[in-house]
Amino acid sequence: MDELQMIATMLDEPPTPETETAVRHRLLKGMREPERPARRAWRRPALWSGFGLTATAAAVTATVVLSSGTTPRAPDPGRGPAATQPMSATTVLLTAAGHAEAAPATGKYWHVLRVQSRAFHNERGGYWMLGRQLIGQWSRPDGRSWTGYRGLGAVPMTAKDAPAFRRDGSPDPAPISPRFTKDTGTKTFLVCDREMTFKQVQALPADPGELRGALKRAIPRNHPTAGRTADEVVKNCVTDLLSFVPAPPKVRAGAYRMLATMPGVTAMGEVTDERGRKGFGLHVQVRRGVADTVIIDPDSSFVLSTSRTAPDVPGKVEKVLYLRAGWTDSDPRIPTLP
Repeated sequence: MDELQMIATMLDEPPTPETETAVRHRLLKGMREPERPARRAWRRPALWSGFGLTATAAAVTATVVLSSGTTPRAPDPGRGPAATQPMSATTVLLTAAGHAEAAPATGKYWHVLRVQSRAFHNERGGYWMLGRQLIGQWSRPDGRSWTGYRGLGAVPMTAKDAPAFRRDGSPDPAPISPRFTKDTGTKTFLVCDREMTFKQVQALPADPGELRGALKRAIPRNHPTAGRTADEVVKNCVTDLLSFVPAPPKVRAGAYRMLATMPGVTAMGEVTDERGRKGFGLHVQVRRGVADTVIIDPDSSFVLSTSRTAPDVPGKVEKVLYLRAGWTDSDPRIPTLP
């Protein structure tokens, strides 16, 4: 179905002439240029657990979505009103869906390289910091997977925290030595916190409504919903589906379309991630008081970064910066920053 028609029929949000021009420009440009590798990844490691600090580990489960290993293209200058017309969350998601359908999905391993940061509070010093680690993951369709870790040290969360952080010797709340692990299980992939095989992931429905139902059924009965509705859990885990799971391109496209129909998803306009890559920001209300910021490159359908805010934390409780994601023939190893 034409993406612009979907905007009108699915969400009763007909695009303006300026937005229509911008969307068609993006879609046509993506058809003329080679697509970047599709994004896939699996279960997230839980290296950060008890750390022996009197500090409070404010580690909240990460969210949403997929990333690009290269710098996305900024909107072309000099295009008149179409280049500066704000895009709605719906338009961004449906544009990404169109590109996700065309993304290639071949290679020996599904590989994701990311920098993951979590917030820690040092009660003695009264300051907040972000512990950081570099994680590289490789997975094969038969379920075998490899994960490499490298600690990146800690940084103060805000400028206000920096003096106390430095006076305390710039501590690392969760030091991690370079290490490499292998998993020989078959249920490698987490979908709404349910372990699935590669075959089960490939069988997920592409239709947005059917996918929504499949994700609700995947939620374990003992899932710690913390008062959330099933739709709120699904809204959270659909971004995980886009970020970590080797779903087929049509399923990823369906996930984007499903997210576009859910309440609590609003556009933030053009933003820049920590590596200077430009994309479109989405504000996703996960539940009361907890929200995610997702930066998407709609030209490639890939997520560049995600971050989460929560009550009582003066910054981002968790951040994930995606450096690479896609199918590759390169062998697993302890990762290094590109």
